[in-house]
Order: sequence, then structure tokens, then C-alpha cells
Amino acid sequence: MSIASIFARRTPRVLSSFTNVAPRVLPMQHQQRRAKHGVPALTNISNFAENGVPGLFSRKAFNIAWTEYQGLLVDNLNRLVDGTDYMNKTALDITVMTSRQADLAATFNYASQAHNNHFFFETLAPAKVDIPDILKNHIPNGWPSAEAMRTELLTTAASMFGNGWVWLVFDQNKNLRILCTYNAGTPYGAAHRRQDTDMNTRKTLGDNNISYMTDTLRSVTQGNNSNWAVPLLNINCWEHAWLEDYGIGGKERYLEAVWDRIDWNVVASRWPFPDGNTAPRSFYNN
Repeated sequence: MSIASIFARRTPRVLSSFTNVAPRVLPMQHQQRRAKHGVPALTNISNFAENGVPGLFSRKAFNIAWTEYQGLLVDNLNRLVDGTDYMNKTALDITVMTSRQADLAATFNYASQAHNNHFFFETLAPAKVDIPDILKNHIPNGWPSAEAMRTELLTTAASMFGNGWVWLVFDQNKNLRILCTYNAGTPYGAAHRRQDTDMNTRKTLGDNNISYMTDTLRSVTQGNNSNWAVPLLNINCWEHAWLEDYGIGGKERYLEAVWDRIDWNVVASRWPFPDGNTAPRSFYNN
């Protein structure tokens, strides 16, 4: 099973190139056989829809941030790809394929945001889950303790000015690292929209300290096992995620609550080394 199928829970498709070519409009007979995108099922959807996420989202807030918002994303994505050769591809495939095409910015935004939002919500648990050893054993490569990792992750998220996502990724050096993407931005390799300066941390992507990470994230979707990074976790830093339950100044309280509802078993299931292999699974089947 490929990394893409774990993230998207669908079979990945091969991407041969990234070009500024408009999506091909399919003949009518093929359009009639299209498979439209839908809102993915969550493991605890019945409980969450009825009661919210205990300690994190009320029923109303969950409905806004997941049910209504995810529905809006997939509806708009379906509208944009209807009748084109993108309509049978996964949201993640569409994200990567359209990320560099200015004329398809709206398609990229809805596809990427649909993937990012699902990635976040499928990681939520109704109760606290301990960090498995497969993750815990790698924390010392980046932080002195799990608490230090937690502090940096939540501080980075709290410092993000505007909407976006904060990601925990596993890189080619077998280290856990933190990455921010803004708005509907994506961390996936060739689709990664470079933002040279994060004004909150004052670090410049591409400087001598972290240039290897910039290059790693750009290359992950190219199937090059010598230069890659794998997203394991993301935190939703869009205002609509906390405003309903926590108020205009409640972002930090929301982030604390998110940490306590991370299903670390789901995070561990995204680990790139199956069965003790020494090389990561290729992101796409080449």
C-alpha cells in the first residue's frame, strides 16, 4: 500500500508530470460514468455528529467545521472538475496536479482544503490516546521530550497569523519536524507552495539551517526515495474551527484541547516504513 492511499484512503494514481495544461474535457459518454467526490466517513462520525468531540468541539461546532464545511468543499470541487479528466482522481492527486497552474487556483484550493480538513478530522479521538513507541522513539531526534514537541507545535500554531495548517512531518533524515502552510496550502512535495518567510518565527525557508527541509518537501511526490518527507499530523488553524466554542480570543485554549484529542494511533498508521523496511514507500506508484 502506498503512502498516498493511507493519507487519502483511496488508491493513488500515477502522476507523470506537472504542466500548465488545462484539464481535458471528457466526451459525454465518459462524463456519465464519473465518480464524484463525497464527504469521507470518519471512524467516530455517529458519536461526533450527535455529541461533538468531547472536550474539543460542541455538536454545533463540529457540524460547522466538518459536516457543513467539508460538504461545501467537495461540492465546489465537484462543480469545478465536472466533465474533466480530474473528476475521477482523488483530492490529493488533484492538489498536486493543479498546484502550479494559476488558471486552476480555485480547483487547487478546494481539493487541497478538502484533503487537509479530512486529514485533521480523521485524527481526532473521543478520548486521550497515548503516543505509540514508533513515534515516541523518534522524538529525541528533534526535541528533548514529548512535552517539548507539544510546546513547539502548539506555540507555532498559536503564532500563525491568519488561516492555515501546522504539520508534523517525518523527513529523510528520520527526524520529526514542524511545517506551516497558509490558507489551503499543502506540504506535498512538488505541490508545496513555497513561502520564503514566516513572519511569526522570522525563519527564512531556504537558509542554511533548514534548506534541506524546503528541498525535502518539494520532492516528496516525485517518487525519489533519497529526498522525501511524510506528513503525519496537522492542526487546523482556521478561525471557523475555534470561534464557535472558544470565542475570538480562544485560539490557545482550542489548541490545547486539540492536543488532548489527537488519535496517535492514526498518526502512527501514516508511518512510512512498513514491516521494518529501511526505505520509505514511494508516495506514488511509479
